[in-house]
Amino acid sequence: MFVTTSIKYTPELILEAKRIAQKFRAPYIKRNRAGMQELYQQYGPEALIIARNGWRYEHQNGHEFFFHPNMSALRIKHLGQGQSDAMVEAAGLRVGDTVLDCTLGMGADAIVASYVVGESGKVIALESQALIATLVEQGLRTYESDRTRLVQAMRRIEVRHASYQEQLPTFSDQSVDIVLFDPMFRDTVRESAAMQALKPLANPTPIDEKSFTEAQRVARRAVLVKERPRSGEFARLGLEIIKESSHFSWGIWRREE
Repeated sequence: MFVTTSIKYTPELILEAKRIAQKFRAPYIKRNRAGMQELYQQYGPEALIIARNGWRYEHQNGHEFFFHPNMSALRIKHLGQGQSDAMVEAAGLRVGDTVLDCTLGMGADAIVASYVVGESGKVIALESQALIATLVEQGLRTYESDRTRLVQAMRRIEVRHASYQEQLPTFSDQSVDIVLFDPMFRDTVRESAAMQALKPLANPTPIDEKSFTEAQRVARRAVLVKERPRSGEFARLGLEIIKESSHFSWGIWRREE
């Protein structure tokens, strides 16, 4: 992979591109006015493009990935109108909660959770894949919208480039209220353009039982897992299915009071 800027670059964008290139140990290529196909032919099929309107990953085959709040914006709008949200209802999320999202991905669940828990709460989001973590964290910090509460929710999220296998053992017993897992489905929802863009870059590893046991130790109230209804993961992990749809379901483990 190489790093470059958009054609309309500034000295600030060049400095940022060089910093990111160093982070990924990738070559920085001065854009000049070269087209991307020309750069692909010279430097390889994958590029990280630093632009004023956001950063994006592109592949010569046409695949691209960039941050956008996508469904989280609609979900927050519905919550503001008094409608329910499957994740919020399943988790019993409330103001002031601390949430550990073990699989950040595009960030939709983390954004919605951050909106619900508010300024007095906290959302920590883990992402094992460096490219996804970098692009989504940058998007959460810089995405602009006239929807103030959406932007505030994005800005409050703490992103950590780390796997939950590494991070869960570092948390104290019952140190967060809710632990979330939304692993990449082996059979993704084909109607979702965002998921199809994410899938080639995401970590496909299913939740291991050791990490799930760690999540149970860390959670004060519940551990939630989002999966395909007939994937077999809920039975494997011993979860109760509480929210089911044709595309996905939420399974839950609750701490006994």
